[in-house]
Amino acid sequence: TSKRKNPAGYALLLGLLIVVAIGIIIYVKFMYGPVYEIGVGKSDINPPWRQWEKLRIRLKTEPVGKPSAEQNQIAKPLMIEAECKQADSPSGEIKVLFDTDGKIKGAWTGTFRMSKDIEFQVMFCEFKGTIDPKEIYSDSSGPDFSKLFFIAEGSFTILEINNDTGTVRNLMGTSYFRGWLGKNNLVKGELIITADNKNFYRFNFEDLAESNFAIPLSPEEF
Repeated sequence: TSKRKNPAGYALLLGLLIVVAIGIIIYVKFMYGPVYEIGVGKSDINPPWRQWEKLRIRLKTEPVGKPSAEQNQIAKPLMIEAECKQADSPSGEIKVLFDTDGKIKGAWTGTFRMSKDIEFQVMFCEFKGTIDPKEIYSDSSGPDFSKLFFIAEGSFTILEINNDTGTVRNLMGTSYFRGWLGKNNLVKGELIITADNKNFYRFNFEDLAESNFAIPLSPEEF
């Protein structure tokens, strides 16, 4: 006698395969698809969400590690309060704590304009992350093993006010904070915000981190 076929089972298996295929396509676009800096066009940078994802996967099997002898040891907590800029225009302020265990946390606040008519108010933007001593800085002069890489992820809500049309809307998405900490406590990096992991705004900052500050190390400060 022949075995009876199970159409429902085949349909379920086909449905699972379709879901897996869609998941793979989404992940490939997330990790390898083109990205665009708004107002600039196509960008060939390594977007922070890909760095964050690779680090997250790596940390499942190994610790982040401690700074090398050439890197900043973060012997005391460090704090920066730096002005963000986009194309040399002030774009709010970031406040970030680097703790001695390598963890970092911070926030972005402020009001700024990207055009004459459109004003942005940062209602909420926080992020948390870590140093990554294994990431090596390199530029046209070659590698610099003394710089310590850091990266953090969070979320944001920005109020966009169009003074020309009188319209107001909320912009929400993911925030990324990354850069390099020098042995001299100079911090240089960028804050990137995106709503879809394809199009993003980038804000740059540079400041000298302070080791002597009088605020409590509590999440309420951020």
